[in-house]
Amino acid sequence: MDLARAVSATISYANYFNFPLFPKEIHHWLIHSRPVSKNVLKPYLTEKMSVVNRRYRLQTNKFAKQKILHAQKLIGLLKHFPGLRLIALTGSVAARNAKKDDDIDLFFITTPHALWLVRPLVICILTIFFRRRHPLEDPAHAPNAFCPNFWLDTLSLTIDDSKQSLFTAHEVLQIIPLLDRGDTYQSFLKANAWTKKYLANAYLASISISSVGANHDSPATIPVSLLLAPLNLIFFLFQFLYMLPKKTTETVNLHVAHLHTTDYSSQLDAYLIRDPSGN
Repeated sequence: MDLARAVSATISYANYFNFPLFPKEIHHWLIHSRPVSKNVLKPYLTEKMSVVNRRYRLQTNKFAKQKILHAQKLIGLLKHFPGLRLIALTGSVAARNAKKDDDIDLFFITTPHALWLVRPLVICILTIFFRRRHPLEDPAHAPNAFCPNFWLDTLSLTIDDSKQSLFTAHEVLQIIPLLDRGDTYQSFLKANAWTKKYLANAYLASISISSVGANHDSPATIPVSLLLAPLNLIFFLFQFLYMLPKKTTETVNLHVAHLHTTDYSSQLDAYLIRDPSGN
């Protein structure tokens, strides 16, 4: 893809979500399979953000900051859970495109064979001490409610091939870690290096945030995880059977609970083909 078209597609993608981009953000989120420097891209970044769009961005960023502060209160409780390796924000809050009444999407990574043991404990904490958005509740009527809709364990860090798309690449690369043990965030990014074929600049920027750590449990942790495996399987079966009557497009197995049913991949593909300039 030539750079002029890449810039147009990047702006168009953001416009789909009503999210005007600053020039530096166009560079960061450039839809391109190879890294492009700021100097090379500069001639294509001629438009300045309007006053109206600048005010809008200041407002959405303000709401996002408020929700991030609210989420950090949750971390104060969950950081004591031994099976949690990563807690992160996703969705509109992570994108800094939050509205006042938006809920707060949460992403969790657990130690091996602990996902289905930790998940009910987290849901109990959310229900007792905070507000949790229930699956059938309208997000527009759940301001600041937590939505724990994406779970992985460290045995399954790579997003399934069927869900690898430009939309999912954005979701992966815009997450905001709130709790990160053992460089799990970096391990997650490395396991999803496929994202750079869509967003090379964003991938390189994300992977360089902190030093890369090994994706291995300590010798003391591995036997404990194996001992928990049978119990985790039992808890998985109970929770899966509970979800089954309501299950639609969610991905649920022993190592993954991808409970977010909103995927704009096909709509975005059609939108970008129809209107790559964003008009």
